[in-house]
Amino acid sequence: MPKYARPAHTEQVEAAIEAFGNRVRVAIIGALRQHGAATRGELAARIGSAEKTVQTHLRTLEGLDLVSSDPPPESRKSGQRVRYSAKPAAIDASLATLIEAIQGRAS
Repeated sequence: MPKYARPAHTEQVEAAIEAFGNRVRVAIIGALRQHGAATRGELAARIGSAEKTVQTHLRTLEGLDLVSSDPPPESRKSGQRVRYSAKPAAIDASLATLIEAIQGRAS
């Protein structure tokens, strides 16, 4: 018997699980949607987490295309202040994908 169950899912379902299967990521998404754009320090204060932890999860959320940053990663300079924003349409689509998987309509 395998140690971990790893059911097969689509790439979209896996991305939704990655985004919403973590408490810090859910808190970041919620804070950005509720309060608007913020720096990682502002987000850390809002959700009561370490700034380094928030930074790690923001990278993941940005990679999943659920959060955008200004300036974007490719044009940032070291030490530059970065503001992050939620991407509501992408978040809603990812949540819908997860709901469909839970209801058995996606694989």
